[in-house]
Parts: sequence; C-alpha cells; structure tokens
Amino acid sequence: MPTNLPPEYFEADKRYRQASGTHEKIEALEALISTVPKHKGTDKLRAGLRKRLSKLREEGARKKKTGGRDLFTVERQGAAQVSLVGLPNSGKSSLLASVTNARPVIAAYPISTVLPLCGMMPFEDIQFQLVDLPPIGNESTDGPVSGILRITDILLLVVDLVDDPAAQAELLIDQLMEWKIPAGGCEVGQGGRPTGKPRKPLIFVANKRDLSGAGVALDLLGRQWADRFPLAAVSCSTGEGLQEMRRFVFENSRILRVYAKEPGKEAEMDKPFTLGAGSTVLDFAAMVHKDFVSHLQYACIWGSGKFDGQRVQRTYALHDGDVVELHAR
Repeated sequence: MPTNLPPEYFEADKRYRQASGTHEKIEALEALISTVPKHKGTDKLRAGLRKRLSKLREEGARKKKTGGRDLFTVERQGAAQVSLVGLPNSGKSSLLASVTNARPVIAAYPISTVLPLCGMMPFEDIQFQLVDLPPIGNESTDGPVSGILRITDILLLVVDLVDDPAAQAELLIDQLMEWKIPAGGCEVGQGGRPTGKPRKPLIFVANKRDLSGAGVALDLLGRQWADRFPLAAVSCSTGEGLQEMRRFVFENSRILRVYAKEPGKEAEMDKPFTLGAGSTVLDFAAMVHKDFVSHLQYACIWGSGKFDGQRVQRTYALHDGDVVELHAR
C-alpha cells in the first residue's frame, strides 16, 4: 500500500467509486489521479490508475463513435427523480404502468426488468420521473442499480403484501445500508446528534393490498416501519392507494412550487417553478432570468405573506404555492 496519501485522495476515491456512467467515471478518475503525490512509493498506484483511465477513455470513444450510450444512464426529467426498489416480482413494473404512461414488460417470471425504464407521474400541476430498475439481488445489475440509487432524489421501496413483506423490507433496508446509501431522516453523529446532512427520502409502497391476507401483513409491516418511513398501501389492479402514494412522494420531495406574476398581470398558475425547500426570493429570481440576480430590488408575495401582495426582501424564504412578483431596478 503506498504511503503518504493525503485526505483528498480518499475523498476523491469515494467519489470515483460512486460515479455512474463512463463520462462521470472518467472525470472522477482524473480528479483522483491529481490527488496522488508523485514519489517512488506511489509509482505503482499512479500507473494502475492511468491504465484504468486509458481503458475508460477508449470505452467512451467507442460509444461516441458508434452513437452508443451507457444503458444504465438515466437522464433526469420532471420535478424530481424517484427510483423504484424491490425484489423480483414485487410489482414495481405494475406500479410504473399504473401511474405513468410507460409500458414495461409485466411477467410472472422473476426478472422481467433488465434495464431502467422511465415514466412521468403527474401530481397536481407538476410531474415526477419514476424509474423502474432491475430487482435487487441480481449480481449482473446490482452495481449499476446502486449507482443510480446514489444519485436519485427519492426511493420507493416496493414490497409484496402476500409474500412476507416484513422480510422483504428488511432485506431491502439491509442492502441500502451495505451500499452506504443513506435514507430517511438525517445522518446522526456522535452523541446521537443530527449532523445536518439530509438523507434520501424513503417511502415504503406495500403492493397488492386487494388480495386475501394483505391486511394482516400490512399491520405487521406498519408496526415495524411506519414510525420511521411513510407507508402507502396500494393495489395496481384496483387503483386503491395510488393517489395517497403520489401525495407521499410530493410531501417528501422537499420541493416548493412557486408561480410567477408580472406586474399588472395575472399569475401563471399552470406553470410552476420548482425549487428546493429553503429557497429564497433571490433563488427564484435566478431561475426566472439571470439578470434579476443583480438587478432585483424587492418582490411582492401572495400566499405565505401576512397579507396579499406583501413586499418582501431578496432573502425571504419561499413556501409551496407562493405567487411572486419580481421588481427590478
């Protein structure tokens, strides 16, 4: 093992191992190589990393030449990306088909989903991107799946209510922990104090609630997990619980919908801007137009203000449903 590696090396190595897709891996590996000190003790390490980088560049060049792409690279769309996580035959594909326009392969055999498949799930006036992934436990796809889960916004853990859902839930949570994917709440540091680092929102989706015996299994699942994570019981066959699940996704997305209003005109209530929780008037102004960042004087708020049209400053924290009228110098 080479000696005298700086802390930056280990941080860069972690980012490289979490990278998904050829282009992202190349960038992360280049950054990693730059952190390695140049002395005799690191010659072997640097040579190995450069060889790995060369192979990645060749792979990237082949894909560019042939017009190919990484089949596990998912282009983000919508207000947030939501990944479906589950064991074989848990009903992920049925769920995707029930709430989006996607048409996945739905079959009785264990692994019908072999590549990510996306669909857009509407909720009121915004849409979320749902990503159906190959099931957990398939060695040939677990690596790319874990890469997607590290960068996705929300996790939907889908369990089958008529096939020991409590055991399924434990297996899925254990796998997330093994992959070091933090989910639910905030990270906890020494003394049990929150570190302030947010974890990914995680929602349990208990599927097949319309089948015999599902009620008893749902009660057990709720006793084990409902105090830690939201739990939505659904039936893809009857549609029960699907709207509640959509609301859970929105409520746990940390997303604000903000509507623009030009002075003297009606607000554009059919075209919300989506921002993260804690965003300010200045953050909203930057999304509307970059020139507002330097020229914004104040804003008027309808919604969360003490009165309609209240004048607020650039640092005012926005709320979901606010209507904002920007005034520049």
